[in-house]
Amino acid sequence: MSRTRYDWSKLCHDLLRSILESLHYKDYHRARTVCSHWYTVSSTCKRPLYPWRILFNENSTSLFDPVEEKIHEIQLPGIECSDRYVLASCSNWFLMVDSGLDFYLLNVFTRERINLPSMESSILGKERLEKEVEWKHFIERTDINSNKKQACLWINERTGDYVVAWSIKQYYLFTYKKGDDSWLNLEDTKCVSMALNKDYKLYVYTLDNSIKIFDLSGECPSEIVEGNPYRNHPFSFRVVSKPGEYAWRQIVAVTNSGEVLMIVSLKGLDNKRLFYIYKMNLESCNWERVDSLGGEMLIFGHGVTIRAPILDSNGLGIKSDSICFQGDDLWPVSHLFNPIISITQPRCGVFDLATSTITWHKKLDASFSKIFWFVPGYACL
Repeated sequence: MSRTRYDWSKLCHDLLRSILESLHYKDYHRARTVCSHWYTVSSTCKRPLYPWRILFNENSTSLFDPVEEKIHEIQLPGIECSDRYVLASCSNWFLMVDSGLDFYLLNVFTRERINLPSMESSILGKERLEKEVEWKHFIERTDINSNKKQACLWINERTGDYVVAWSIKQYYLFTYKKGDDSWLNLEDTKCVSMALNKDYKLYVYTLDNSIKIFDLSGECPSEIVEGNPYRNHPFSFRVVSKPGEYAWRQIVAVTNSGEVLMIVSLKGLDNKRLFYIYKMNLESCNWERVDSLGGEMLIFGHGVTIRAPILDSNGLGIKSDSICFQGDDLWPVSHLFNPIISITQPRCGVFDLATSTITWHKKLDASFSKIFWFVPGYACL
């Protein structure tokens, strides 16, 4: 009997696509990492994109699929749930840090882990953070719902290239990309918010309300000064706001077409909590409010919009021109003097830009103390 050995990586395109489209999400995301051919074919599959949530409690990690309305518990061997923090995400990958100062990238479906250099030596060498105790105390206070840290991640799942940026206490901004020997410090850049795109461009909204752009594609990061209209035309919400409007959080975001946006979480008239979007008029260099993300959607704090098609889940409000957020992304209810809402309010919701309304997601098991949005399968190419 002859035994023919078949190269599964060379399955015909149509057959492989049919197989991939029939798989459950977890199996699909694992299968697309088999080889470059399978990954390329997976990018043509007609699978809807929509935001999931990763859920942490003291003993386990789970994924919540809002379409199935089902929680999938996942095993991440060698990592204690109470000892880790999500800083940023890109497709199926998360930038994580633990209390031992170990930074790493983690694929939540394949469980592949990429270790990054420790940042401890980079930070402890600085004058303001000379003591190890102070640094570790900061890490212990930081969780995935904290507004006191800023981080972003971009990864090309096909080639394995990646770039990471992270800021501590707004005074220190570090970057690292595949192939670097260590973290690089972008000095004299006080970061309030940042966004990182596929062109290795890092957009940093600074304490003086300017937006700096850094090119991370070379051996060392370099600031782009010529051709950056945002650097000398700061965004100030106090200038563009109306009486009775007060900002809570401000972040920079970049669309797939390269437009730079400022997203503001605020309290408007009648104590209504809102999100506003601003874009610079490149002719007048004035910041103007716009009412759309151009058919894309945004996870507040991620810094990069996600293009259509986005699944419009019945009753969930997850669709284009919407913003997914966590509860503390909004103006605090305690400041609105309504303690009843603070007790029953869910942790996550979706803001519809067209109607300026919020759809709250039903609260999950109270044991989940940390929640983080991500969009599985979003191709960051």
